[in-house]
Amino acid sequence: MPIRFLTILSVFALVFAACAGGGAEETSTTSQPVEATTTVAPTPEAMLLSYSLEPGSTLTYEVDMDQSIVMSVDGDASALGDGEEIPAEMDLSIAGSTTFTHEVAEGPEPGTYAITITGDLSDLQVTGTMDDEPVSRGDIPDLAGMEPVEVTIVVDEKGNVIPDESNLGEGLDFFGGLGGFDMLENMGPGAGGSAGQFIGPPFTEEEVTVGDSWSETVEIPTLPGDDPILTHIDSEVVGTDVIDGAGVLVIETTTATSAIEFDLAEILIGFMTAFLPEDATPEEQAEMDAMVEQLRFAFSIDPTASEMTTWFDFEAGLSRQADFLNTTHLIMDIKVPDEDTGDLVEMALDMTVAQDITYRLLDAGSA
Repeated sequence: MPIRFLTILSVFALVFAACAGGGAEETSTTSQPVEATTTVAPTPEAMLLSYSLEPGSTLTYEVDMDQSIVMSVDGDASALGDGEEIPAEMDLSIAGSTTFTHEVAEGPEPGTYAITITGDLSDLQVTGTMDDEPVSRGDIPDLAGMEPVEVTIVVDEKGNVIPDESNLGEGLDFFGGLGGFDMLENMGPGAGGSAGQFIGPPFTEEEVTVGDSWSETVEIPTLPGDDPILTHIDSEVVGTDVIDGAGVLVIETTTATSAIEFDLAEILIGFMTAFLPEDATPEEQAEMDAMVEQLRFAFSIDPTASEMTTWFDFEAGLSRQADFLNTTHLIMDIKVPDEDTGDLVEMALDMTVAQDITYRLLDAGSA
């Protein structure tokens, strides 16, 4: 009995919405200076740090990228449900420079910004192999995230990313969006990394200057009954500098996100059983029960660590430069019915994305 249901990727969107529900709980601590730091600009008095973005303005950043994607697939990749041919082995290097624009609008709540980030990745150079053959850019699967980026992120004046159900799925590429699983950008700062991310760390409510540090823990609810995703963010002002004539604070931020694990089998079972007719025969019910017993959809991301250095213009309230390092490791283990035939197909995917991204502000002006 063929069973047709929504594609696998549509299920992800529902899971993302569940993860965003309920909001994030945050705690933070601040410590005072422990030692002096050599600087090339005067050390300012302690101050409150915040982002002063103007609705209607546009920030243009030059983005230098150096990224690697290593992936292996065992089984039938049609289990992903999108009809795309997926290589069994892939080892890609993606590097080069491009520009991203950040268009600032008023956020859904006072004191928040809705930032639409767009970028074209066509100028990046791609090298490597797929199934032991030299890579051709035209053959790269969508999961490599080489399509143009367009995503809207909501942040507050302190730089906290606010999960927003209304923009989940816009421009999100579950497999990477050029590195680091863009869907995590709506699940709290530092959970993953992407060229299309908000640039800069979340700030403390306390006044800080050179030598001060602060910590924050962001808790993101997941599926009912599952443990929340925890992200620990530690930042320190390590010095000052001058960029384009503007005095900046140099802030080093380390981020550690707990393992992310989803068992989507129960969600898929709900979809499948919903399509079973009320007058199903005993044979049809038995076939469904047998399929449900074999169904699996395990998805996990290992604990993720990232490092970021930000050159923050405290007078203008924006980041003039940032360096970001991140590695993400994802595993999927799937056994689901084929969308057309209803036959069970299996697939195991293992993928690691490592990246080094540098942002430099080129222009800040009106949209």
